[in-house]
Amino acid sequence: MDFRELVYITVVADCKSVTAAAKKMYISQPSLSQIISKVENDLGIKLFDRTAYPITLTYAGEKYVDTARKILMMKDNLRRELTDIGNGVRGKITVGIPVERAGYMLPETLKEFRRVYPGVEIRTQEAKASVLLESLQKGETNLVVIPKNEDGLGPELQEELIYREELLFVAGPGVVTPDMLTEDGAYIRMEKVTDLPFIILKKGHAIRRAVDRLFRNCGATPNIIMETTSNINAVQLANSGYGATIVPERAVEIFGGREKFNCYPLGEAYAWDVNVIYLKESYLDGAERYFIEVMKKLFSHRQ
Repeated sequence: MDFRELVYITVVADCKSVTAAAKKMYISQPSLSQIISKVENDLGIKLFDRTAYPITLTYAGEKYVDTARKILMMKDNLRRELTDIGNGVRGKITVGIPVERAGYMLPETLKEFRRVYPGVEIRTQEAKASVLLESLQKGETNLVVIPKNEDGLGPELQEELIYREELLFVAGPGVVTPDMLTEDGAYIRMEKVTDLPFIILKKGHAIRRAVDRLFRNCGATPNIIMETTSNINAVQLANSGYGATIVPERAVEIFGGREKFNCYPLGEAYAWDVNVIYLKESYLDGAERYFIEVMKKLFSHRQ
């Protein structure tokens, strides 16, 4: 059993296909099949059920993959520790972050980070929150930057607060009437706007979970006229008068801020924490730790 075999078996398990795994690792399918057969013969037990489609792990295979991930993490942690000890300034950090949040947070962060670690390559995986968390648990990313999941994280994950962000209600001119606002006119009253047509993000996005929770708390079902994958798209459509939407504040900041739109905060009770998440057992090297601290420094004042 060697590290190469551990990697191959875990990738096949993730892809649920020898063909897809072979393509991902730039190896021929026959060669990968031979490696799997060799490992199974050496162990004297089957790791995959090839009668199922897609292929699935046997009980022994589940144990193998679980342990393989831990071994590979220990190997990577050791490499990172030794690099730190040697004061190395080269390396790679893979950051998982939703695409629009990447456009909002990364330009400033990377500019500051590169001044100290010019030799460290930053790669991004841009996807919705649910996909990013799965990728983190598979070891495909080092850090994930997403809003806090109110349902909680698995025990294997650790999170740190970067900054707190308000959620805003956005609608076209004339949509919001005085009775929809608090007495001081500062905040929207959610129970007064539940009948409006809404543009909301598709399921799997953090803001969709937050919006669904808002409506549940009001005992109402949203009148959804459009689902989208973009907060920016939702803001522009709402501003045109097509419907109302609820978005994180950074979605209007990129257009110049609240004063450019008819938007109202929902109040502190509906703000959320934007966190960085990583595997609890992973070793954060100096570059990763600095990357986190840069984000905190740049964005914590926006709470």
